[in-house]
Amino acid sequence: MTEQNGNVTVMGIEFTNTTLEGFMESTVRPCLAQDGKCFIVTANPEIVIATRDHPDFKETVQSADHVLPDGIGIINAAKMMGTPLKERVSGFDVSQAMLDYAAQNGYRVFFLGASEDSNEKAVQNAMEKYPGLIVAGRQDGYTDVFSEDKVAEVVRSKPDIILVALGMIRQESWINAYIDRFDKGIFIGVGGTFDVMSGNIRRAPDRWIRLQLEWLYRLIQEPRRITRVLKTAQFMMMHLPIVNRIRRLFTSNKNKA
Repeated sequence: MTEQNGNVTVMGIEFTNTTLEGFMESTVRPCLAQDGKCFIVTANPEIVIATRDHPDFKETVQSADHVLPDGIGIINAAKMMGTPLKERVSGFDVSQAMLDYAAQNGYRVFFLGASEDSNEKAVQNAMEKYPGLIVAGRQDGYTDVFSEDKVAEVVRSKPDIILVALGMIRQESWINAYIDRFDKGIFIGVGGTFDVMSGNIRRAPDRWIRLQLEWLYRLIQEPRRITRVLKTAQFMMMHLPIVNRIRRLFTSNKNKA
């Protein structure tokens, strides 16, 4: 892990070292004001592990303008390696900040992904929570979102912000494949954000988050997430100081041989 240009690199993925408010101020607001274009990845340990296992996906993530540390595992790994990140910036939190800002300033938001039920409820709840929010359009993620007619529909809506909730790899691949079709916009993968916004999944209370137990709260609600928990455990094991010393020793001996 190395620090470059103020950012922190974990397993070949360079994370933007920022706070939520700092990111809104330095990146989101100027991009919207200038009709710019920005690709944002919110990466947790599972995503970082996936970039190791899938070279094409790693290239996609590395092509993003910003990779935000979404997951306490990323924060802890960076701290253990001596290059701490300022704070966790989750896909849920940054999407809510964007929706609030969009509602106050007349920017158009497209909701892409999740089930039809979660998508519809997420949009309804967002409009209630953020009065004045302009919804450019919405599509659930169970249709062929990669088809020409579906992509064209998103392009025609002329969104300023595109929240893409298609799940890891798929959402980043969609953005990478079609971002050039748009004249402007902030494109961000937000994972299960719509499920939480819809109320179908409850987000962990602040106390659980402070205790770094959000993963356990989600696991209780969704036992099928056990494989994701195991990926996070694998990621953390890879960044324990003793494990890194053993890995360096093994590599050194191998090179000498």
